[in-house]
Amino acid sequence: MACFTAPLAEALVVSAAKSASKGADASRNPFVRRLGWLRNMLFGGSFLLAVEHVWHGEITWRYPFLTAVAEGDTAGMLREIATVGVAMAVLVTAAWACMVVVSESAARRAARAGARL
Repeated sequence: MACFTAPLAEALVVSAAKSASKGADASRNPFVRRLGWLRNMLFGGSFLLAVEHVWHGEITWRYPFLTAVAEGDTAGMLREIATVGVAMAVLVTAAWACMVVVSESAARRAARAGARL
């Protein structure tokens, strides 16, 4: 119904954090440097989920836009956002953290290999 709103909200927060973190100290932290990856993953996933919900008729182009609200199932929609949406946002964030760790490890390994030559 509206599970894409939780990752979308996190994407907006990450965008604000990325804007606020511009500075010399931020470039030393690999997680801060890679916030753009997280932002893109969250916005992209939210967009694809919204398209899927439009495709299946769960989102309409007329008010109240979400069919769950029109059917009186607002509590069910909020429950889905709190469970499914938050779980998706946490999973995407965990995948991003793994990507940052692996990319930093590969960069350090490549730097050590270059130093040996």
